[in-house]
This record gives sequence, C-alpha cells and structure tokens, in this order.
Amino acid sequence: MKRIWLRATLLGVAFLLAWVTRLGTRWPHIYYMTGPSMEPSVREGELFVVWMPAGELERGDLVIFEFTDADSTFHVLRRVAGLPGDTVSMHAGAVVVNGKLERWPYRIESPGARRSELALTDDLYDWGPWVVPPDSVLLLSDRRDMLGWPDSRFLGFVPKELIVGKTTRTLWRHLR
Repeated sequence: MKRIWLRATLLGVAFLLAWVTRLGTRWPHIYYMTGPSMEPSVREGELFVVWMPAGELERGDLVIFEFTDADSTFHVLRRVAGLPGDTVSMHAGAVVVNGKLERWPYRIESPGARRSELALTDDLYDWGPWVVPPDSVLLLSDRRDMLGWPDSRFLGFVPKELIVGKTTRTLWRHLR
C-alpha cells in the first residue's frame, strides 16, 4: 500500500511539474527590484516571479526585456503598453491605447521632470499618437518621471525577441 501511495505521489508531482512548466518549456525565475522605476506596481526591494520565455503578451503585462548599454546587458522590468498595430499616446502621464484610457497604476513624483535630452519626445507626460510596428511592443515604466532609464519614450519600440519573460506575482513585499 505504501508503494502504491508513493508511486501515485511521485506521478502526481511529475504531472504537476510538467503542467506548470508546460512540459519543460517554461521555467520560473525570481527577480529582485533594484529601483523605483515600476512603482507603485512593483516596489524597490521586492522579489517577483518571472516565467521564461514570456509566451503570449497582452497589454498591461509586466515583462522583463534585455537592454544593452555599451558593454553591459540588463534585464529590465516594464509594462507592455502597446502591441503590434496599436495606436498609443500619453496625456498627463496616463496611457491611451486605441482611443481608450488605460487604468494601469502609475506615479509621477516630480511633475517638473517633463523633459529629458535622452527622450524621443519633447514632453515625457504628453506625447503621441505612436503606432506600434509589427514584431515590436511599446514598453513603459510605471514611474513616468524616471529620466533616461529605458522605456519606449527613450528607446523607441522594442523588438518582441528582446522580451525574455513575463511577471506573474510578487513573492515578497518590501514595507517602507
């Protein structure tokens, strides 16, 4: 009886692992948020789970993409604000996609930080409309006043192949 129970348990665990990882094609990774660029969604110091590869993307997803700057490559957490074919604009920091105001959380702590020499737009809080090209996405930081740290306002559209994973949940919330 013990052997049957043990075999059934092992089979159940193997089945669960295969289902969760989609037969070994997706694996969870744990990331640590190093700065405030995605507040209020993910705070500095929080741990969160990322599934790699990302799979199908939807507007509003939090994703990790590879950003290369000079000799360094970073994994950066950003929100998918636009998919291929979408028309995206921003008004007073709020995102409008295909004419619809999105209710994603965002924060502006320094309203005067509207301009950056590094940006592709004259005003970081009011721009567009931009049409997302095929095979690319538009990624945004939830902190709109983060000057120069990579999102589409500074980089332009991000090729989908640079998206390496999708965030599913926060494991540990850092309390300030």
